[in-house]
Amino acid sequence: MAIGDVGRFTQIPYDEASFDCADLVVMVQRELFGREIELPSQRPRGVQGQAVIGRLSRSYARRREGSPQDGDLVLMIDHGQRRPGHAGVFFFLAHEGWVLHTNEQNGCSVLHRTRELSGWGLRIEGYYEWI
Repeated sequence: MAIGDVGRFTQIPYDEASFDCADLVVMVQRELFGREIELPSQRPRGVQGQAVIGRLSRSYARRREGSPQDGDLVLMIDHGQRRPGHAGVFFFLAHEGWVLHTNEQNGCSVLHRTRELSGWGLRIEGYYEWI
């Protein structure tokens, strides 16, 4: 994957009501990988949505054994939480792992090196390949 392919998905404004981390994951899967992921139209958003993101992902992806691949779902745990409540997309760019994600803290979609996520209060729970 080239940085230019991924870069066009950065700086998309975050909006809890209409474009959150799950919406970004769905958009990237459709536009970059041709995967159609259909999340429930009435899924909870905001804090309630964060509480169920891990459970919702089970019907679409399974834990990857081995090294993550471009496009894998990344479930993350926010600082102070016990369960994954944040999602992103993994990419291997410039010889290292990156996660594309969006949240209220960033205000828009961003690329972060996996090694820098802890500085943003995030811990990777796991990488998941699409079913």
